[in-house]
Amino acid sequence: MMKRVSALLAILFTAFAIGTAAQADTNDNLGFMEWDAVAAEEAVRNGERVVINTWATWCPFCKAQRRALSSLLKSDPETYGDVKVFAVDIDEPDTPSRIGSSSVSKTTLIFFVGGREIEAYKGQDTAEMAALLTAGL
Repeated sequence: MMKRVSALLAILFTAFAIGTAAQADTNDNLGFMEWDAVAAEEAVRNGERVVINTWATWCPFCKAQRRALSSLLKSDPETYGDVKVFAVDIDEPDTPSRIGSSSVSKTTLIFFVGGREIEAYKGQDTAEMAALLTAGL
């Protein structure tokens, strides 16, 4: 009887952990906005700090990159509270083929500061992301 209870608890904890990990990567939990081309273009045109996050749900690197960016932004709300992150799931049918100078077929973070594209960044280093977000300020 104890083995059955233990096995059942193990299954429940595993299911909870999988569900929690999946929920952690949602745009809402990360503080990202769903892709809106008009809003993103307007924010860039207004000189706001914008990051376009192109990603895929099946990509572990993408998820790690998203968590790193979210962690950076949440680490210092005074410095990064105005940054707008628009997430583009590259597997969605209405995904644009290009954003700025970058092809959307590859996962990346595209940084815009002061109305201009700074870089299409493919890494996960939060110090490098911070430098890109303050470029030209």
